[in-house]
Amino acid sequence: MKAKLTGLFLLLGAVASNAQNSKVSLSGTRFTYPLIEKWITEYKKTYPKADVQLASNAGESVTIQIIAYRAEPTAFGDDKQITPVSRFALLPVGNEKNSLAEKAIKKGVKKEELKKYFLEDPEDALEQDKDAAKYQIYTRASKVCSSISFASYLGDDAENIVGKGITGDDKNLLEAIKHDPLGITYNNLGYLYNLQTREPLKDFTIFPIDINSNGKLDKDEQIYGNLDQLISFLEKNPTNKAIPTENVYFITNKNAENEELKRFVSWTQHEGQAFVKDLGFVGLGEVSDNKSAYVESNALKNKN
Repeated sequence: MKAKLTGLFLLLGAVASNAQNSKVSLSGTRFTYPLIEKWITEYKKTYPKADVQLASNAGESVTIQIIAYRAEPTAFGDDKQITPVSRFALLPVGNEKNSLAEKAIKKGVKKEELKKYFLEDPEDALEQDKDAAKYQIYTRASKVCSSISFASYLGDDAENIVGKGITGDDKNLLEAIKHDPLGITYNNLGYLYNLQTREPLKDFTIFPIDINSNGKLDKDEQIYGNLDQLISFLEKNPTNKAIPTENVYFITNKNAENEELKRFVSWTQHEGQAFVKDLGFVGLGEVSDNKSAYVESNALKNKN
């Protein structure tokens, strides 16, 4: 009898262990959540018994941490794998009454101009017409994925972006400039465009970036009025440096014995790419298959 009970306990323990090892929970960069939720929904249509979900509590232990900025491969420990699963873009944006935004619509804005606006004091950045072109920069109050990635595009660190720090999340940046005619900030495409009409949100003016820096918006640069057109450009030009883009990454344990985890990560890199564009993200591009289903980004190995 004792032997039978012992065997039953071992069996129950094995079942519980397998159930635990098959669970996949995710947490991290919040602006990616609409995409993550869509992925989970579509994944479960193929694998209805899969236990994949966003973590319900901030302090909950997770199997996948989501980040959206470039990190060194060892930044989270030698036992971690950093895997790119999608891409996103950031654009400068201003209140619709912002004079600099109105000026940018006509000829675009160069990267060097954005460096002045976001990294220098307004009085120093504007050498002429200071009174006619006053502006107020808004940025995140702490270093987060969007501020780190945008500052990296400008060739600097997030703490060096000038202006007023906003708490909350990236949506609060838009709220801040919505109530300030002088306001300028940055944000991801999913928050800047109406995902149904694919047009820029009302009350805001996106700064169209002069991709070739020739002082005007050429015909092939007039891509900012439609989200699909903009994403198409970014997907066709993956090495583009004029428009700030970065990967969304999953951080997982290298030696995780979780087949569901491996299958889900592989699915997001392949089948899951069909859903990124609808939510304002950019396709990852061609991904090589390998047994572990993990693909390490060259961008993590070679800092620009």
